[in-house]
Amino acid sequence: METTPKSPEAPAAAKPKNKMALIGIVIIVLIVVGVGAYYLFNGGTTTPGTPITIWDTNGACLQTASPPNCGFKTSTGSTTLNVTSGTKVTWTNTGGAPHTATSCDPAQVTTYGTTACPTTNVSTLDAFDSHSLQAATGSYSFTFSKTGSYHYFCTIHVWMHGIVNVQ
Repeated sequence: METTPKSPEAPAAAKPKNKMALIGIVIIVLIVVGVGAYYLFNGGTTTPGTPITIWDTNGACLQTASPPNCGFKTSTGSTTLNVTSGTKVTWTNTGGAPHTATSCDPAQVTTYGTTACPTTNVSTLDAFDSHSLQAATGSYSFTFSKTGSYHYFCTIHVWMHGIVNVQ
């Protein structure tokens, strides 16, 4: 019996399918690695955190105003927020003037005096500083990982104070 030799083109036709499958697998791996890296470097969350509003009256923030025309406030209207360790807090400036949320660490007392930071934080607590937050839209987040009372103020309006108690 005579056998018909196989066409040499048949194995060549199978290679492009294998090559396409390999390219598909590489693309999927890159997507998975990219998503994993995004969550790793961005904390895996896009939640805004527990809110604190920085407010003022149409950009006015006078130390002598009575009642006060600027400050920090929680959702209950208080200047003190109580949270548990690991909580992310987000300050949002809704006022018409720039403001900051800056921890009262010893360096800030040296720079701004005790008027700015009437109570300094203990040296074991992490310091934070939002720098200047744009009027009406600026926001800053900080995750509190250590228990304690964090006193903070606005470096632009040093009479504005708040406290975050972390349990």
